[in-house]
Amino acid sequence: MRRSLTRALAACTVLLVLTGCAADEQADEAEVARGGELYDRHCAACHGGATGGQISDIPPPHNAEGHTWHHADCDLVDMTLHGMPPREGFPAMPAFENELTEDEVEAILAHIKTWWEPDQREHQAEVTEQVCD
Repeated sequence: MRRSLTRALAACTVLLVLTGCAADEQADEAEVARGGELYDRHCAACHGGATGGQISDIPPPHNAEGHTWHHADCDLVDMTLHGMPPREGFPAMPAFENELTEDEVEAILAHIKTWWEPDQREHQAEVTEQVCD
C-alpha cells in the first residue's frame, strides 16, 4: 500500500511539473505571437524584421544584426514608451506611451528576443538582471 501511494504521488508530481512546463511554454508562445502582431503594427516600418540590416543602421534593426540586445529590458521599455530625443546623426524616436502599455512593450520584447542568438539572449538577460530592479 505504501509503495503504491509513493508511486502515485511521484507520478502526480511528474504530471504537475510537465503540465506546468507545457502551460508556461504555451503562455510564452502566446506572448511572442502577441508581441509579433504589435511589432508589425508599431515597429517594423522603421526597424525592419527578423533578418537584414546592420548594427550601424538608423533606426537600428532589433534583430541579431542590431544592438538592441545590448540594452536592459527596463531601458528598452522606457525608450519605447517615452521615446528618445534626436541626437547628432540620430533622428528622434517617438514615444508610444499613448499607443502601447508596458505589458504590450514587454510582449514586443519577447518577440524580438526570438531573433537573437543564444549568446545575445544570455548577455541581455545578464544586463537586465544588473540594471533593472
